[in-house]
Amino acid sequence: MSLPSSWRAGAAALLLAAPLALSGCSSTTSGVPASLAAPVGNGSSIGGPTVDAGRDSLSTTTTFIGTVMTSGGFTLYRNTKDKAVPPTSSCLGTCTSTWPPIDAEAQPTLDGVDATLIGTAVRPDGTKQLTVGGWPVYRYIKDMLPGTVNGQGVDGVWQAVGADGKPLTSGAKAPAAPKRAPAKAAPTKPAAAPKVVAAPTKAPAAAPKPAPKPSVAPTVVRDAPGTSSTD
Repeated sequence: MSLPSSWRAGAAALLLAAPLALSGCSSTTSGVPASLAAPVGNGSSIGGPTVDAGRDSLSTTTTFIGTVMTSGGFTLYRNTKDKAVPPTSSCLGTCTSTWPPIDAEAQPTLDGVDATLIGTAVRPDGTKQLTVGGWPVYRYIKDMLPGTVNGQGVDGVWQAVGADGKPLTSGAKAPAAPKRAPAKAAPTKPAAAPKVVAAPTKAPAAAPKPAPKPSVAPTVVRDAPGTSSTD
């Protein structure tokens, strides 16, 4: 039994369309549907007080206060109120917003840092904090760029950690004042000659007047009785 020509044409058209339909389905099922695609990360913020993209790398860098130990390029600090034996942190609560503790959940890689100095301490919330020489270490939130030491000496208790694990006690150095040229001495006036005051001259003492000679009484020669001087 032969099919009408119109049917044969329709069947041929269906056969030609089938591969195209199959190829279209394969293109849509080869990828992951957008509705099922998993987001990158776990949906939580990457930032945070203890998160540092390079926190697993400990190294050293030179600053104007000396060589400091760094975590991810940022200066490490310690607090004089903390304890090294046993490692105890006094920076809790809101303090960690300014001084984020260095997370020690992962083993850090060391570059020029003595491995015997590095340890961990368990914080009250159960997290692990990195220690250097037994002291818990932190970053300073105002160190916006690697190698800065804005936290040095803050509140008199925060100290940058040196390459040997000991704190740097030097503060920020003030720029040296420009040297001034020595002032020229003002010309000195010649000292005035002392005035000579002549002593008042005394008039010569008058010669003493000679004492008046006593007047000599004239000698009176009397005539003897019966005689006359005229004789």
